[in-house]
Amino acid sequence: MRSPVWLLARYCAVVSLTIACGDSSGPSVSPSTVSLVSGDAQATPLVGTKLPLPLTIKVSDTQGRSVSGINVVWAAKSGTLSASASITDANGTSSVEWTLGTIAGSQTATATVTGLKPVTFTAIAVAGQATQIILSRDTVQLLGVGDSFRLNARAADQYGNTVIQATTVQSADTTIVTADNFGSGAILTAHASDKTTSVSATAGSLLKTGTVVVLPPPCGPSSQSFNLAVGQVVFFTGVGASEFCVQGTPSGAEFIAMPYYSDFNGTLLRISIFTENTTTAATGTRLISPVFQRAPPSRPAGPVPDEAFEVKLRQRSIDELTPLIPVARMARQQSGARFNLSVAVPAVGDILKLNTNSSSACSNAFIRTGRVVAITNRAIIVADTANPANGFTTADFLDFGAAFDTLVFPVDSTNFGAPSDVDKNQHVILFFTRAVNELTPPGQNFYVGGFFFSRDLFPTTATGNVSGCATSNYAEMFYLLVPDPDGVVNQNVRTTDFVKSVTVGTLAHEFQHLINAARHLYVNLGSSAFEDTFLDEGLAHVAEELAFFRSSGLTPGQDISYQLIQSSPNLQKAFDSFAAPNFRRFREYLINPLGNSPYINNSFIQTRGAIWSFLRYAADRRGAGESQMWFQLANPPPGVHGVGNLTRAVTQDLSAWVRDWAIANYADDFVPGVSSVDTHPSWNIRSIIAAVNQGMWALDTQQLDSTNITTVGITDGSAAYLRFGVRPGTSGGGRITARGAVVPSGFSLSVLRTK
Repeated sequence: MRSPVWLLARYCAVVSLTIACGDSSGPSVSPSTVSLVSGDAQATPLVGTKLPLPLTIKVSDTQGRSVSGINVVWAAKSGTLSASASITDANGTSSVEWTLGTIAGSQTATATVTGLKPVTFTAIAVAGQATQIILSRDTVQLLGVGDSFRLNARAADQYGNTVIQATTVQSADTTIVTADNFGSGAILTAHASDKTTSVSATAGSLLKTGTVVVLPPPCGPSSQSFNLAVGQVVFFTGVGASEFCVQGTPSGAEFIAMPYYSDFNGTLLRISIFTENTTTAATGTRLISPVFQRAPPSRPAGPVPDEAFEVKLRQRSIDELTPLIPVARMARQQSGARFNLSVAVPAVGDILKLNTNSSSACSNAFIRTGRVVAITNRAIIVADTANPANGFTTADFLDFGAAFDTLVFPVDSTNFGAPSDVDKNQHVILFFTRAVNELTPPGQNFYVGGFFFSRDLFPTTATGNVSGCATSNYAEMFYLLVPDPDGVVNQNVRTTDFVKSVTVGTLAHEFQHLINAARHLYVNLGSSAFEDTFLDEGLAHVAEELAFFRSSGLTPGQDISYQLIQSSPNLQKAFDSFAAPNFRRFREYLINPLGNSPYINNSFIQTRGAIWSFLRYAADRRGAGESQMWFQLANPPPGVHGVGNLTRAVTQDLSAWVRDWAIANYADDFVPGVSSVDTHPSWNIRSIIAAVNQGMWALDTQQLDSTNITTVGITDGSAAYLRFGVRPGTSGGGRITARGAVVPSGFSLSVLRTK
């Protein structure tokens, strides 16, 4: 693309290579290469020291002649340089001195001449002499007799870099704590409680002393103990979370302790719990006595949706299309783009050429030919001319158009906002194509039901000096699965009934993605990126649930049980089409709550189930007018996304709400007398999960060990579920440490009496 004259003139005014623009004050020849002369890979330099040789480069022209007077920019990722810029001398060379940074290992510095490939210098900095011993923890807390902690001890230089040198750890009083040495430290084991001693680590003449505190047994005479009724919860937070004590009754009592951690940084917290006066609790059984008979679902048995495909597609959109957001907005503002046919809305029978490549956003188009088979108020329905035989009829296609017009479009646009209309026709293309079937390899137990690719919201041609997305279809559209009763595509049989059963739910899900992407692109103009994956997926699953409510006639807040769903074929069909997949995903979260969270920024099935459930919980807890919450989440102000968006639109106390949601996951419709904030008002989740989990309650719980120390690791944003009982007439509970230290500020413990 040719540059305008004024731009060339401005370029000549600022570029350092002025001879190309006719400036007689510059060098007589133009630089062509920058080469490394000396200073690279100097032998075993110490951290924090100046290298003995300077870093030197040479600038030459195309004939290999030295070029003087050239500006060189110097930069070091670690350490400092004697200059940030220099000018080449008569020999074309330029040098700086480099003082290395203080971290041992590979360090780099670069020399750059505008328009030429930079030169990189590397130094492998080594640690200096050992001047100190560093302990992994200066003060160690042990829970009681038998508790142990691995204390690492290492020799280090003045900057903390490890120096290979043997260390030995000794206890000052082996009746309190013993130290069993290993290569880089010792295992400290407590032999007495409520005692303090010291340990010493030596390496040659170096010495480091640490403190070991063996805590007293929990729930002693001076401890505060809580007397709870069944259904009551007590919270232990801050320093107070290190000990929890509850009262038994004359006949005993049962509880569940739910340690929870949140720092919104993805940290995994490992805690250890030592108990006193606790017994086995029986409330953790996962078997649910059937109070109903599971009727055959209206959806035929078959494969499950391929969650991994959508994970990759969403990430591809973020990675490849975010840089093109400026050109999309410029094209939209100019309003010059139109549908690629001669009329804005095509006619039935028209042929369209559409790119179906889902593995690349803006290159390598996979063009398929489609014929317009039906048009409704909001949908242009296109069928791939190469689809397998014996598929959908015209009446089927019209039914999909009607479902989109009367169910999907009003539900999604009312709650999340109006979609864009980049092709100026006020319709959305529903492209039924075998290209979707081809995404599932032979012999798999999963399928891709369809997708939206935000690529198609981007213009194809450049605007100003910003490139377009050449392979975009530049239309609001979806790609959808087609029937394949003979398994022509990859030997995967897809019956007409099966494809019908999954298509409208797919449309509800993908239309939220379309609206969310479009509004980030063309409405919320201060935004520089798409929504975080976890929240975008969560809202798409909410869209499926909202379609269930509209199609079933039920409403949020009705504590819907599976018995109610079974009471009507229409309710069963609506549940299987729109709601059941959400509960299957939520079940996957409940199976392993410790390793998952509602707001980890990924699109794993467990995260999707958790964020959908939390969003439903939050909407119920907020009360009336939930559409406003959905709209706020889909339309954040500039620069707000992910956890920040949740905090803005849902609650300022997000950590506490997620904690309460975790309690509800156990207590809802199971423990009598719990507070409303510890329930799921819209769904009887135990009956629903049991229905999709072959009669079993899925939440993973464990018995709090009454004779040994219990150790669990908790993912940021999740909780553990630890059952225990308290002997009649006593006070029981436990004491908690986090890797041998006081629990951090983001930790809290909820104790719920269950019986």
